[in-house]
Amino acid sequence: MGDNFRIHNGKPGIIESVNRIIRDATTKHASDIHIDINSREFNIRYRIDGVLEKAEKFSFDNEKLEVISRIKIISGMNIAEKRLPQDGSINIVINNRKYDIRVSSLPTVDGESLVLRILQNEEKITDFESLGFRGKSFSNIKKLINKNHGLVLISGPTGSGKTTTLFSIINKLNDKSKKIITVEDPVEKKLKGITQIQVKEKIGLTFLEGLKHVLRNDPDIIVIGEIRDKETAEIAVKSALTGHLVIATIHTNDSLSTIFRLMDMGIPEYLILNSLNGVIAQRLVRKICVKCCGQSCPSCNSGYSGRININEILVFDDGVHELFRKTNSLGEIKNKIKETGFRDMLDDALEKEKEKIINKEEIFRVLGELQ
Repeated sequence: MGDNFRIHNGKPGIIESVNRIIRDATTKHASDIHIDINSREFNIRYRIDGVLEKAEKFSFDNEKLEVISRIKIISGMNIAEKRLPQDGSINIVINNRKYDIRVSSLPTVDGESLVLRILQNEEKITDFESLGFRGKSFSNIKKLINKNHGLVLISGPTGSGKTTTLFSIINKLNDKSKKIITVEDPVEKKLKGITQIQVKEKIGLTFLEGLKHVLRNDPDIIVIGEIRDKETAEIAVKSALTGHLVIATIHTNDSLSTIFRLMDMGIPEYLILNSLNGVIAQRLVRKICVKCCGQSCPSCNSGYSGRININEILVFDDGVHELFRKTNSLGEIKNKIKETGFRDMLDDALEKEKEKIINKEEIFRVLGELQ
C-alpha cells in the first residue's frame, strides 16, 4: 500500500486491519466499501457488481471506533467531528495499481456510516462493444459522437455505468486533432491529451464557473461530468448551438424522460430540439459466469462475473423532432418511435438474455420498474 498509510500515528493492529479491508475490497473488484457502526452492530459490506455483500471475515467489536477513526485520519477528515457529514480522500497504491478512494461520512441517530468509493485512476478504457453497445446501438453511438457540434446526453441513475461510457466516448474522440476539455466532480480517470478540470465548490469553482472559463479556452469538445441544474443545462445547450460538441451525463430513467427533465429545468423545448443529437440511456446488469453457466464456482460471485450494460439510444433525427412538435405525451411518442424500429432497454436486455449473457432474474432486478 501507499506510504500515506504509514505516516500517521495509530495502533499497528488497527492500521493493518484497515489496510486489509481496503486490500480485500480491491481484490474482489468492489466499487464501494460500506461501514456502518451503531450500538448494536458493526457491519462491513462491499458493493460487488452492483450488489452489497457482507464482508464476513472481519470482526472488530472491541475496536470499531478505532477503525472509523483510522479511516478518518488517513482521508483527511476531522476525527473529533461526529455530528456533521464529512468528505475526504485517500490515494493509495495496491499491487502497483493507483487508487483514489473517496470517503464520505454520515452521522446517524445511533452512530456513523462511512462509504469508501474506490476509483482506479489508471483503469483501462473499455471499448463500446465490451460495454454492451452492439449492432444498431453501436452504429447509433458512433452516429451521435461523429458530429462536429450538438449535445449528447448519457442518462441513468447512480451506478448505471454512465461515467465508463463517457470515458469510452472521450477516448474514441481523442485523436489529437481536437481540444477536449472536461469539467468533472470528481475526476475519476486521468486521461492523456485531455484537459481535465476538477470542480471545487468550496472555493467557488462550480460546474457553471468551470464551463464559463472553458468556453474562453477554444475547445472543440466539452465534457460535463453531470448536468445538475438549470444554469449548467443552459450553458451546455448554448455551447452545443455555437459549434461545440458537448457530452454530458444526467440522472434520468430513460432516453425520452431526459428531454422532459430538461424542460422541467426550464430549458425551452425549441432549444432542446435544435441542440440535441441524441440520448444514451443505460443500466448495468450482472453477467452469467461463463465458466459455470451461472451455477456458482470459485471464479465467480454466486454465478455472476462482471457486468454489461443494457441500453437504448434515441437519435434525434427529423422524425423524432416532428413527433415532439406534435405532442408532449411521453407514452404516445414512445409508441410512435417503436414503430420506426427504436429499441428500448428492455428490448436490449431480452436480446442479451436470449444469447445467455444475462438472465431474467437480473432483468427483473434492474428493470422491474420499467417493465
